Amino acid sequence: MSHELPRSLRRVLTDFRLSGAPHAGFLISGLLIDENALGPTPTRYQERPDRPELRHADAVLRLVGSLLGEPFSFSSQQRGRLILDLYPVRGHEFDQLGSGSTAMLDWHTEDAFHPHRADWMMLLGLRNHDAVATTFAAMQDVELSEEHRAVLFEKRFAILPDQSHTKSFNQATGAADATEAAHGEQFRRIDTMANRPEPIALLDGDPAAPWLRVDPPFMHSNPLDPLAAEAQDALLAAIEAKLTDVTIGNGDLFVIDNKRAVHGRRPFAARYDGTDRWLKRINLTADLRRSAGSRRGDHGRAVV
Repeated sequence: MSHELPRSLRRVLTDFRLSGAPHAGFLISGLLIDENALGPTPTRYQERPDRPELRHADAVLRLVGSLLGEPFSFSSQQRGRLILDLYPVRGHEFDQLGSGSTAMLDWHTEDAFHPHRADWMMLLGLRNHDAVATTFAAMQDVELSEEHRAVLFEKRFAILPDQSHTKSFNQATGAADATEAAHGEQFRRIDTMANRPEPIALLDGDPAAPWLRVDPPFMHSNPLDPLAAEAQDALLAAIEAKLTDVTIGNGDLFVIDNKRAVHGRRPFAARYDGTDRWLKRINLTADLRRSAGSRRGDHGRAVV
């Protein structure tokens, strides 16, 4: 059905899929999402509102996303739900989570620790009365010395899983019960990644247009490798210098090349009154076959 969408939309997304041009991310506006039919913004992970307009929004994400790649999820996040809702949750105000608010969500590439992280991701705006900004920077704009670039292409770094993938977080938010968390293969793998992370490179692919993986709160400098620590610090500072703000409003779809750009969120004061910022997110992969044998869930697209 995605191939029946307007030709102009298909052309833009196909060009972006093939070339990543021009800016590793762009905003599509004017999608018809009736905010009045959404109902109040949820306040807890345990809330799973099911209304026609929310199903419509999910369908928009799946259809438009399918023009870029294959939708997928992680079994260690909210039982592998294909589309995740982003809204503030009381008690998460200062956490590095999509449900945080008071603290800035540090910019990052999504699920940077995982070998099967998304090639692209999309954020669909349902509600954003406070014009809370999403931060963004493209790797193509980042200025680095050749010496630092060379080091960043070497496997001398580590990124740990973020909080949303952990067994304790999934149990606390009701996204996994005690039995599921105790015996879940997905959480055993996350524990291994957290306790024995494999060395990785922060830059990869074409040296002229490198892929990026970075998540500052979950990265640590190695005191035994000062050159790597220096290159990592230079990369983070260079990205910070290019950071810009994008406001995702109702009916806006922010398309991001997750391997060539970072994103985050500015802090804001949540009210928990049903009117707070509410986005939906979907992950997309260029090749679903890369995770063959490692997927679960009713839809067969939740990567372990």
